[in-house]
Amino acid sequence: MSGFRPVRYRHDDALTRVSWQAFERMIAEHFRLNGYEVEHTGSGQKTRHTDGGIDLKLHRAPETILVQCKHWPAFQVPHDAVHELIGMLHTAGATGAIVITSGEFTKAAIDAAAKFRHIRLIDGRAVRAMLGPIHEPVAIAPPPPLPPPSWKTSIRGHTIVSVPSARTPMRHMHLMAAAAAVLVMAVALMTLYRFYIHEIQQAQMAALRDAPPSQPVMGLAPIPLPSISTPHGASELNTIHGRPAVVREAPVSKRDVVEWTRRNAESMKILDGSTSELR
Repeated sequence: MSGFRPVRYRHDDALTRVSWQAFERMIAEHFRLNGYEVEHTGSGQKTRHTDGGIDLKLHRAPETILVQCKHWPAFQVPHDAVHELIGMLHTAGATGAIVITSGEFTKAAIDAAAKFRHIRLIDGRAVRAMLGPIHEPVAIAPPPPLPPPSWKTSIRGHTIVSVPSARTPMRHMHLMAAAAAVLVMAVALMTLYRFYIHEIQQAQMAALRDAPPSQPVMGLAPIPLPSISTPHGASELNTIHGRPAVVREAPVSKRDVVEWTRRNAESMKILDGSTSELR
């Protein structure tokens, strides 16, 4: 409010701290208790300084009084408010007018009102005496902020509540991306492993199928296969190429078993080398 003079004495009480809406309601209630019919016309939808707006109309036959409320605890009300209210008297057909402020009036405003007997000024000291004790306004506290979500973890009978920080969503995204990458790599390795194992098995089967029964495969020495005798009267189980599936003359002693295992292992190594050459 530039251009306005500060008050010479600023009150520091409950009336100073009430809102301008509450100030108007207090003035209206005071006149209602004194026998006036109060018409509250103040809208309060715009900031008004000296616009001549009428906040209250007081009716009590034969009086009609216009009231303008100025809740200005820090600045003096200038003489413009008085002059504008004088013009409103004739327009509204009122018999009188009152300007009420919670602060002070300038000397020019007081001199202007003194020239018109239908204008009355009520300053901060007078309005405090008129209204009496005022209760402190109750501040409406804002609602408390919602607590952040928490996750409860139970470890050995103890409940641990972890509150996520601002980085928690980003950390979870990194973990999920790493887990997805590991899963994709595992699936790829399993697929490749199964493919190569299948290829190796196919090559071994082809080498065995193409080799003559009496000739070793790719220069391999024939491996004497042990066999076991079948029960009396039972027929031998044959493979596709007519070779017995149940071997005979199985080694009996420990030395024979060790020798047979060693020779079998060496033959398998040579077979694996031959298979790689075929590929």
